[in-house]
Amino acid sequence: MDNQENKQKLPLWGILLVAVLFAALAVAIVLLIVNGSKDSDPTEPTTLSTEAPEPTTEDVEEPTKAPAVSGYGNNDATALSSYTVADAMPNDENMAVVIAINEAGEDCLTNGELQIYYWIEFYSFMNNYGSYASLFGLDDSIPLDQQASMMEGYTWEQYFLESAVMRYAENYALAQAALESGISLTEADEETLADLEDPNGTFAAEATAHGYASPEAYIQANFGAGVGIADYQNYLRNYYLAYDYYLAQYTEQESLLTETEIEAFFDENAETYAQNGITKVDTIDVRHILIQPAEDANGEYSDEAWATAEAEANSIYADWQTNPTEDYFAQLATTHSTDGGSSSAGGLYEGVYPGQMVEAFNDWCFDESRVAGDHGIVQTPYGYHIMFFVNNSRAWYTAASQDLAAQKVSPIVEEKIAQYPLQFDYTKARIYDLLTASVASE
Repeated sequence: MDNQENKQKLPLWGILLVAVLFAALAVAIVLLIVNGSKDSDPTEPTTLSTEAPEPTTEDVEEPTKAPAVSGYGNNDATALSSYTVADAMPNDENMAVVIAINEAGEDCLTNGELQIYYWIEFYSFMNNYGSYASLFGLDDSIPLDQQASMMEGYTWEQYFLESAVMRYAENYALAQAALESGISLTEADEETLADLEDPNGTFAAEATAHGYASPEAYIQANFGAGVGIADYQNYLRNYYLAYDYYLAQYTEQESLLTETEIEAFFDENAETYAQNGITKVDTIDVRHILIQPAEDANGEYSDEAWATAEAEANSIYADWQTNPTEDYFAQLATTHSTDGGSSSAGGLYEGVYPGQMVEAFNDWCFDESRVAGDHGIVQTPYGYHIMFFVNNSRAWYTAASQDLAAQKVSPIVEEKIAQYPLQFDYTKARIYDLLTASVASE
């Protein structure tokens, strides 16, 4: 699989949106960079509903705690009562400090880059639970070091800090595993990193378009005054390598799954899937163009009206066959279909289940021989339907396959974290108070 196909161009928005990337890593990579953000579809948990029930504290993962003594690897986020600094700039006396080392004693993570991980954790939490934040005792108008979190003995600042360093440890381990396995940054990745510091590049243009004086100012608006271009480049290097390694493992595990395994996994978790609107029903996606006969004075269709409708349907069908693509079919549906429920969507109906549509329409869609790209004309009591079969969607099967593959990758991730351990010294950590700065600026 070409990983470049999983990259998309995304704009920078004022406060970054966060989407879950690694099911095993349980967190997202921010949709920040103009070129190079990688698509999260392959590993995005499919059991999450946009209409999620009100969460409880049990729904929120607590970061792993380390033993509380002093020095690298020997303290946790409660080492200091506050890590907040009111002022910062890239590579200043606080941001240049190293807070993590590897087994060889080499420097790995500075406070400058830590800011990125820290605020991603905050944005991720707010993205997932923002409307319920007050239930957890989180008030984003008050400095995070002054609020107790739902994790006993931790402020919200300590909670996000410990979660951030654990996230870095995961990314670092997978990036190292990628390099060891022969995975390197792609040409597109390198171009993205170079573009960040190009005053005439795409990123600089995006920054200017959003009213920022420089690319660095653009990044700092999201991650704080202490973050420089080099910090964000370092972050992306690890992310790209970690993503590509994870995707390779995920793809391999998914390819090894059998239909029997996938179905059994779904059955074992059927209740959870049902709570999120996924049931074990095969569905299909189909496009159609409805040509209705003209009604007479009594609201009925005469033989002549049927004949006229049939002729029009055949004419449109013949027109489509001069350019037999799904895109052209969608254009014709938008122009000609009299079905107000689908014409604006190019005649598309998604997730159609057996028995949902009128009999002749249903029988054509669920014919056992039906495959993607099939087409034809079907007559129902409503008129003539020019049909284009998109696919068998089997949403339940896709969800179970993705979730089971992600579950199988999880121990691989844990193995790599153990193989490439880091030691952190939380007493050296400093966090720029972006929330207070944002409130003050407003």
